Amino acid sequence: MTRNGLQSSGLADLPFDAVIIGAGINGAVSAAALSSRGLKVLIIDQGDFASMTSQQSSNLVWGGIKYLQSYEFWLVFKLCLARARLMKEYPNRIRKIGFLAALGPDAPFGPLLARFGTLAYWAIGLFTTPAPRTFSLRAALNLEPRFAPDALRGAVRYFDGMLPDNDSRFVWDFVRKAKSFGAQVHNYVRLDSAARVDGIWTLRVTDQISGAEHTVKSRSVINAAGPLVAEVLKSAKSQSKTGLVFSKGIHLVVQKLTEDDRVLAFWDEQKRLFYVIPMGDRSVVGTTDTRVTDPFEKVTDEDREFVLRQINRSMNLETPLTKESIISERCGVRSLVIDQGQSGESDDWHKLSRKHVIEVDAQQNILSIFGGKLTDCLNVGDEVVAHFKKMGFQVGKSKKWFGEGVGLMPPTFLQQVQSLCLSTESADRVAAGLWRRHGMQAQHIIDSTSHLLEEVFEGTGITYPEVSHIIHTEMVIKAEDVLRRRLPLAMLRSEGDIASNDKLQEILRVENLT
Repeated sequence: MTRNGLQSSGLADLPFDAVIIGAGINGAVSAAALSSRGLKVLIIDQGDFASMTSQQSSNLVWGGIKYLQSYEFWLVFKLCLARARLMKEYPNRIRKIGFLAALGPDAPFGPLLARFGTLAYWAIGLFTTPAPRTFSLRAALNLEPRFAPDALRGAVRYFDGMLPDNDSRFVWDFVRKAKSFGAQVHNYVRLDSAARVDGIWTLRVTDQISGAEHTVKSRSVINAAGPLVAEVLKSAKSQSKTGLVFSKGIHLVVQKLTEDDRVLAFWDEQKRLFYVIPMGDRSVVGTTDTRVTDPFEKVTDEDREFVLRQINRSMNLETPLTKESIISERCGVRSLVIDQGQSGESDDWHKLSRKHVIEVDAQQNILSIFGGKLTDCLNVGDEVVAHFKKMGFQVGKSKKWFGEGVGLMPPTFLQQVQSLCLSTESADRVAAGLWRRHGMQAQHIIDSTSHLLEEVFEGTGITYPEVSHIIHTEMVIKAEDVLRRRLPLAMLRSEGDIASNDKLQEILRVENLT
């Protein structure tokens, strides 16, 4: 599945049913859902797939417990159902994980209300996760000795889901699924202009790798550009009733902070939830919630200092974390939905939810997706299909456009991997990662190598044959596509570690990846 770039031949002859602008989670599920029903679909992104907001999340598949504080019970119910659906369809890629929340001085409630709230969360989610439990101060410290004991009143445990791999890997699964149904998928293709004449959209696009310009025709446009959705609407000369405001969230990756493989939850000095999330042999700390106007924000020293201050005051660490402790970092801009004309400025800024809104300009056949989050992605795909039916498109019978399509890892696969690894511990990591990320293709990866399955970095479960397989089959153009998005290597290890890995650098050099 190498990238050949856009080809002029045939692009402008017969119109697509839908051209999707933006290959984040919203665009990817739209492409998979529509192409599975026989529609002719093209999806493009000016960067790599999932290279904006969809690569910067907390990797959590959750029911939105924090929205109980703002009484958004219907939203929590929908997110809990979406979480349960995803966890059923992706038993390998998504796993159930416990959240242990420390009820410290900044928590907005004590153990009694925490117990009531988590029980309500469990019930709203129709009891699809293990039951929550509260812990006294002593029990909480016995369970997690790294909790800072100062003013700790206890803890509460509840359950949600998590992506062991990065969020952009999950987006790629939908892009690949759309391609299997016949969709044309292209990364590094920029939309330059869009005009509708006689009921057909004419879009001018540029292949940013080759520099070639192309004309594409389509009966409709799906605007899934995330934080840039307003820019696409402006280019298409279309109006909207929905507006967006932006919230910057950052995460810092550090050495693993706890022995147990669970999420620790705290309230920061702004009384907002932040987490310590396991990622392989590292911990991810965050997130922040800062009002911004630029969708291309970066991590600042102020951001780093804030997160480090929160974690140092919340955990009893042998050595406090400093800037030198940071292995990698990420910064994402969330799109929060407001009504057009509103500023979004209020005392409830932190309570704005991650709901999504789909708006259709029926006169021009342009559908725009505002806001949303990964947990709700299957609902977005279903709603897009429903809107296309209302728009008069001939929507065929659906094929299964989501789900892994494979069961749990067979023992024979693990045995084969064990025979190719130096240790049982390494084999367990490698086998689990290969099966989770590739399903049946994992067998091809190990069958195609006659060498030992050596981890690129010990503890990651990622081997050199897997890196080479991804480069050759998953439309990789730049080094960061494979190191940051198809795999989480650039988050698990520092730039210096990656640069000094001669074998990895040789693979990138041979494949001409920069």
